[in-house]
Amino acid sequence: MTSAKNIVRFIVCAVLCGAWPVSANAQLNFDYTKGKFLIKGQVIDAQAHTVIAMANIKILNSGRGITCDNEGFFTMYVSKNDTLEFSSVGYLTKKFRVAQFDSTRYYTLAIELLHDFIKLREVTIYPYRDLDEFKKAFVDAKDQNKVNIPGLAPPKYSHVEPKPKFSNPISYLYDRLKHRSSADPDFKP
Repeated sequence: MTSAKNIVRFIVCAVLCGAWPVSANAQLNFDYTKGKFLIKGQVIDAQAHTVIAMANIKILNSGRGITCDNEGFFTMYVSKNDTLEFSSVGYLTKKFRVAQFDSTRYYTLAIELLHDFIKLREVTIYPYRDLDEFKKAFVDAKDQNKVNIPGLAPPKYSHVEPKPKFSNPISYLYDRLKHRSSADPDFKP
């Protein structure tokens, strides 16, 4: 029983020790970066000077790309003949050739994107199927409270002048007398 456990331990140890150098070689493989150099930077809003989180950077020559982090920072390997496209939702895309970048600023790039303003057409919403049905309902209605909108209950309130709870006797007499005039034959002072 103990020999079986020792054999299993040996096999597990051999597998782990054998796999370890393979993963280390994969991490140190520089074939992907041959002829390329590292650039770092941040994508920011041109007007507000705030970071643009999760902006996309695409290398147009290869079709590959990366996404910036939550603070707009990016790090990537590029070659001199690459063209980069920076984009984010709500912003205009911007394209750069890597040859345009100043080689002294490869580690401090600041890419500024402008807001993309989209003007939508005016929309009129009617409570009816079409404009003609709305016009007919509007013309047929005598006042606004009689227009019934499909799907909505008619209003349960109406505007009524509240009667005062307390009446001044002088005001009462004045209101009664102001409607009479001296030309009225029934006028009695």
